Amino acid sequence: MPCPKGGAVTKLENEATSIQQFRNWSMLEKKRRLERSGIPVRFGRNAVHSRGLTQHYVIQTAHFRTLQLVRVMHSAGRVTGREEMSLEQELPIQQRRMIRMAIKALYTLGLDAGEVRISAVSDGKYAVHEIMAEPWKEDAVLKSLYLKAVKEHAEELQHEMLEPAQLLIGMDPEFVLVRDSDRKIVPASRFLDRFGQVGCDAVIRGGRRSYPIAELRPIPSRDPRGLLHHLVQTLSQASGRITDRTLIWQAGSMPQRGLPLGGHIHFSGVLLTGDLLRALDHYLALPVSLLEDRRGVGRRPKYGVLGDYRSKSYGGFEYRTLPSFLVSPLLAKGVIGLAYLIAGSYRQLKRRDLDQEELHRAYYEGDPAPLRAAAGPILQDLRSLKAYAKYESYIEPLLQKVESGSTWDETRDIRSFWKLPTGP
Repeated sequence: MPCPKGGAVTKLENEATSIQQFRNWSMLEKKRRLERSGIPVRFGRNAVHSRGLTQHYVIQTAHFRTLQLVRVMHSAGRVTGREEMSLEQELPIQQRRMIRMAIKALYTLGLDAGEVRISAVSDGKYAVHEIMAEPWKEDAVLKSLYLKAVKEHAEELQHEMLEPAQLLIGMDPEFVLVRDSDRKIVPASRFLDRFGQVGCDAVIRGGRRSYPIAELRPIPSRDPRGLLHHLVQTLSQASGRITDRTLIWQAGSMPQRGLPLGGHIHFSGVLLTGDLLRALDHYLALPVSLLEDRRGVGRRPKYGVLGDYRSKSYGGFEYRTLPSFLVSPLLAKGVIGLAYLIAGSYRQLKRRDLDQEELHRAYYEGDPAPLRAAAGPILQDLRSLKAYAKYESYIEPLLQKVESGSTWDETRDIRSFWKLPTGP
């Protein structure tokens, strides 16, 4: 059933709670939240002109859709021109990066729609200098753009509820190879190709590209059991290809200084929404962060940012916030089970505690005490889900680890946990 225009208007008005929260935060609180999330900020009405900048970009976005991108030129404090960029063709990489920054900034401040002004502050560098929560209020053209986007989003949600697709879940967790004698990293590219189910991932340092990180890309599955089976298969393949048995395999957040690792979860068959990302942040990333080796906190904010996602060519998306969960089978099983449960039940998971300043700061600074105090109700919400019993054997051991205050040691060799061959 199509969403009538009046329904779209109502949906816009229903953003009132998040908009009010946005307005209640001081400029300093907004700045801190953005900067914690790795977003450069230069707030201030005259920030663009006072810093000698010659252009900025105005980006309108709603529910991960780019509605409008306008470049504004100015000189000596005066606007000298405006150019609306075409969204019908692929944009240059710099403008695509600005759009991602705008969506990330709105999400970080609790919004799913709004206007973000971004300044080009130096070669290839940008900063947010203004955010508007309701740019459509006094602009009929913008209101029409936003109403169209909200209507399309509502129709997609309705279609998903009436004709749910088969949920598929995949992953690409990473690990690093370390020489036992001197604890130096051995590039995974010595043993693995770039592509395939077992491969290596690139790192660029000083303009040079290398492939130090091993990455597993198991076949996606329709359920946690199938994905775990495929993960074990790729671990076995990796063991067969990495012929030097004396090398230590390490996973987690950042087992080797300066080399952060990720554990991306891939989804298809479920619509990407702000509510889904926030549920993944609260009910997956937050519990996992309490298990994290404290030495790995330095992974944030370049990596591990809340709500970090990337759209994929297959029509789904990957959730990129988590560290590598190859630390142990218990952790991997729990993450897979939780991710699948949350994706299928996120509409029932309403908690948004990370909107609180103390908890937002605690997540990025790796301060476990406030997060642990918030974890009890979060875990209770998960256990109360109707579908929880189906995946309890996967998830409950992880939740009990969270409750016990345990943390992983990411200096250890993960092969022993996965029963893979070790030694000379």
